Amino acid sequence: MEIIVAVDENYGIGKDNNLLARISPDLKRLRNFTVGNIIVMGSKTYMSFPKRPLPDRENLVITRNPENYPEVRCFTSVEDFLEYSETVDKPIFVLGGGQIYKELLPYCDKAHITKILHSFEADTFFPNLDEDENWEIAEEGEVIETEQYPFKYVTYVRK
Repeated sequence: MEIIVAVDENYGIGKDNNLLARISPDLKRLRNFTVGNIIVMGSKTYMSFPKRPLPDRENLVITRNPENYPEVRCFTSVEDFLEYSETVDKPIFVLGGGQIYKELLPYCDKAHITKILHSFEADTFFPNLDEDENWEIAEEGEVIETEQYPFKYVTYVRK
């Protein structure tokens, strides 16, 4: 499994169940990674999408209330999802939110992180992989300037 997340300078990822910033090139990158593959997320992340389910990929939701999401495959626990994940032959990308990232990070071997070079007010955070001895940087891109915020892509791999 692989994680995709955009973080600010403090590893903030969200505020009030919304992204901190919607950066067009980053959203296109997310699409390029995930089309034709499997994405898994919590219910709040799923409900934050302007279009649901995200087209051209298998949308999976981990939720205590699967009856609220009849249009997608749901799992009532991380354990149930992990059991299912062992039966598929497509890449799985974890899209959040905070609790799902925390619970699935130990099962991931790669993290595609967009580092937004700005500090936002956030209430949800991603673990700082720079401080985690189990992870190392495999690739780090140059800073990309946009009309919104500068950012760079950093790919981490599990040691």
